[in-house]
Amino acid sequence: MNELLERLARWSLLHPSRVALRDDEQTVTYRQLWNRVQGVAQAIMDSGVQRLGLVGDNSVAWVVADLACVRAGVVSVPVPTFFSPSQRQHLVETAGLDGILLSTADVRAEEVAETVGGGLWMHRLPVERELSVLPPGTVKITFTSGSTGTPKGVCLSAAQLGRTLRALDTRLSQLELPQHLSVLPLATLLENVAGVYLSLFRGAEVSVPGLASLGLSGSSGMDSQRWLSEQNRWQPTSLILVPELTRVLIEGAESGALQHRGYRFLAVGGGRVSPSLLRRAEKLELPMFQGYGLSECGSVVALNAPAENRIGSAGRVLDHVDVHVGPGGELQISGSSFLGYLGETPVDESHAVASGDLGFLDQDGFLWVSGRKKNLLITGFGRNISPEWLEAELTQSAGMAQALVFGDGEPHPLALLYPGPTDNGVEDCRQAIEALNANLPDYARLSHVYLLPCPFQNIDSTAVTPNGRIRRALVLESLESWLASAECLSTQSIEQPQPRMFAQE
Repeated sequence: MNELLERLARWSLLHPSRVALRDDEQTVTYRQLWNRVQGVAQAIMDSGVQRLGLVGDNSVAWVVADLACVRAGVVSVPVPTFFSPSQRQHLVETAGLDGILLSTADVRAEEVAETVGGGLWMHRLPVERELSVLPPGTVKITFTSGSTGTPKGVCLSAAQLGRTLRALDTRLSQLELPQHLSVLPLATLLENVAGVYLSLFRGAEVSVPGLASLGLSGSSGMDSQRWLSEQNRWQPTSLILVPELTRVLIEGAESGALQHRGYRFLAVGGGRVSPSLLRRAEKLELPMFQGYGLSECGSVVALNAPAENRIGSAGRVLDHVDVHVGPGGELQISGSSFLGYLGETPVDESHAVASGDLGFLDQDGFLWVSGRKKNLLITGFGRNISPEWLEAELTQSAGMAQALVFGDGEPHPLALLYPGPTDNGVEDCRQAIEALNANLPDYARLSHVYLLPCPFQNIDSTAVTPNGRIRRALVLESLESWLASAECLSTQSIEQPQPRMFAQE
């Protein structure tokens, strides 16, 4: 990370008037950015605070705060805006925060203790118990929402983040990406490192407008029309996307709503992406490239690039890490791992991380990720199926809004679906499933699907994580009650009776 600071200082001298950051309210040059970072860093050091939470929407001030923490040598802890109050409180307590940096737009008058400049305010927190011990070298703690809803802190070092940054720069060395637009929360490690850090490292311009202005709300709320119109307005050359944003972008290009075509690199991560969706992007000449990573490994492990792209794969492994396939097909990643989980025994950065993901490396070195080890289904015919694969096909190819695939031990997989707020009837859903089945291998074809009348979270507010993922274990624990509220739809492509586990006695 020191190398990133050195680059910022260098750009401030070589290109002082070049735009570094832009949001809804202001434009900041590289010289202005460097001056603000130094000023806020000094204020942080003078305060004596050691662990700072970063709170707020995407903005220039958020980036300044993050970089100032690096400069000041304090531990930064991004606080996801979509965390619930209880999750935020858990984060504050487990990380032992003694201060929070807020932008002017997010601060409340009664919380303000002092201004630190750069559009930022510091709110000091009382530390009422002994601080948890951090692994030596921790500079950032990134929290995952967790499948159970309890956030887990991943402790990262400056050296690890620096290695990821340099490896990404090398992988994309043939690409000029002058303007990056952040469409994911800056508290998301992937956007933080591969979006902001990498762009500033290369002397590019980073646009960080508030997410609401882009048509995004919470963890998964989206005004698609607004989001596409903002793409046309900002005209970025690069984006980091999750699967749902990928789908909207492609559909916008197909319908003509997306007019901006100046993209040079569209990275897709955060979940499995349907190969058919990527082929649609290829047909539209959208430069879309899938990658794979873990917070524990600095956010990015593998990435496709223009000169080396294999649709369906996660790309070649970056130079700073090694991946091998362990027992049961689980991917093991070594070479640049985290320092340990907050509150647990520290680990050596050279140790291998058990990813929990299933996959393999092909003969050309491309990484293929098939799903989560713990979610693996084994059909009654002995075929292994990763439900994430079919869920991606259901949401991205068949157009379902939400999908959960299940049916361990059944002859064929089953799915619980929310089709979405459309006027499409049951027959339209049947046709979509039939079309999907026609392109699946026979053992993976869905025999029955169960259509919910509303989103999962409307039936049970705890069934979906704050970042929009269905809590599989929670739903499966009470699956029969979920199915009771759904309409069963059998497909015509598979002739068989009602699944055994749900057959009437």
